[in-house]
Amino acid sequence: MSELLKQTKRYLYIYWLFCKNSFMSEMEYRVNFIFGASIEVGYLCIKLLYVLVVYRAGVTVNGLTPDGILLCVGSFTFMTGIYCLFFYINFARLPGHIRNGTLDMMITKPVSLQFISTLTKLNFGLSSTNIIAGIIIIVIAWRRLDMPVTIDNVLMYVMFTICGVILNYALFLLPSLLSFWTVQSKGINDASALLWDMNYMPMTIYSKSLQFVGSFLLPVFLITNLSPFYVMGRLPNYMMIWGFIAPVLFLVLCRLLWKRAIRSYTSANS
Repeated sequence: MSELLKQTKRYLYIYWLFCKNSFMSEMEYRVNFIFGASIEVGYLCIKLLYVLVVYRAGVTVNGLTPDGILLCVGSFTFMTGIYCLFFYINFARLPGHIRNGTLDMMITKPVSLQFISTLTKLNFGLSSTNIIAGIIIIVIAWRRLDMPVTIDNVLMYVMFTICGVILNYALFLLPSLLSFWTVQSKGINDASALLWDMNYMPMTIYSKSLQFVGSFLLPVFLITNLSPFYVMGRLPNYMMIWGFIAPVLFLVLCRLLWKRAIRSYTSANS
């Protein structure tokens, strides 16, 4: 037990150094930081036009009012910021590490290879806008829905958000692992981006068959939908249970595939 605590403390310290170095690196080029954040503001404004159309039309989608849709959009926006902050750039760089041989150097480090190759870099410029905007949208939608701010609601919202972050890591690392067997992975990365954007609107806008696939077979919908649906009282009990099981299941699957990928890895310098 003491060894586990020691290793946890060690990895937390290393990750703190990753965060610090990433932030210092971005601050060296403040113009790029501001430019990246400004671009995200533009994308965000374009996406919010969809919400404006929903409000103007006053439509209800499978029982979801425009305010309910706004809460889902806020959750998606916040999770997009988390994805960009912690994972996106690392997953995008992994195929390059494999092709260029920089993964060889990482293998020699006295830390977990999966840890150092998938969590080294943080992107504050792309993420800050979405995280701040997401929180603001969530607060506005929460108030418009006149939902009580109870310990249960807040705690479960946070817990499902944490589960979503874990599932986000496990699910979207899987396509990058294919780079161990393929030369080019641009098409795979493009497909991942499209898959992520399916979460922009609530999963209830899709057909029952697509909801099943996106909830159980490839549970991308669980990443951003569980939190808002729970606080709105629209989350079935079986989905609540699956929402806690799926992140653990796919994290284990991700770890097993990672180990298999490393066994098949051939050094680019060999």
